[in-house]
Amino acid sequence: MILQTEKLTYKYPNSHGHTAVDQADISLHKGETVGLFGESGSGKSTLGLILAGLIKPTSGMLRHNGEKISAPYKGAHRRGIQILFQHPEISFNPALILLKSMTEPYNIYALPYSYSSLLEYLKHYGLYEEHLYRTPAQLSGGELQRAALARILAIQPEVIVLDEPTSMLDVITQVQIMNILKDYQSKNNVSYILISHNRILCEKMCGRIYKVENGVFTEEYGRPTDK
Repeated sequence: MILQTEKLTYKYPNSHGHTAVDQADISLHKGETVGLFGESGSGKSTLGLILAGLIKPTSGMLRHNGEKISAPYKGAHRRGIQILFQHPEISFNPALILLKSMTEPYNIYALPYSYSSLLEYLKHYGLYEEHLYRTPAQLSGGELQRAALARILAIQPEVIVLDEPTSMLDVITQVQIMNILKDYQSKNNVSYILISHNRILCEKMCGRIYKVENGVFTEEYGRPTDK
């Protein structure tokens, strides 16, 4: 079990006790894709933020590789669990050219790279040298999402929370992003939590699906795939 929650609960501060996540018990195995399917406001994205270590739950427990963890993550947990947002622009400093943003993970985690190796790496994501000298505002949504994904995969995480990763993109870019994710998973045995309101996408990508309604997470079908 690579990720597991136990009665994870989140109540929004100053919201008269509104419960966004209500005692969620979910699990994720190595190499598995699990879907969180529900309408907007159901609580699925809030759970995604908790899993990614961006907000703290009100109560309950989260384990990564059997170890209890809590936000903000540090060390191996920080590198091991990443999130790809629906709106990629929030992942980038608007004042920095893309080159600065793309080299950040290498510097943070002391990973070796060179300018030429970075250019070669980014070609796999449809990004080229001219893109590196543009600010986020000068890039399309598809280009930014491919850059955000490339930056995440460069550090080789164990788990990626995919929060509506294609809903803001055109159909061609949607297919490109999902193909990149599937190919990377087949080669690296990474685990995904796919958050989506798109039932067809969840059924296509996921071995198991949790249906989310009013903060309650119910596993609909599927069996764990521990590769």
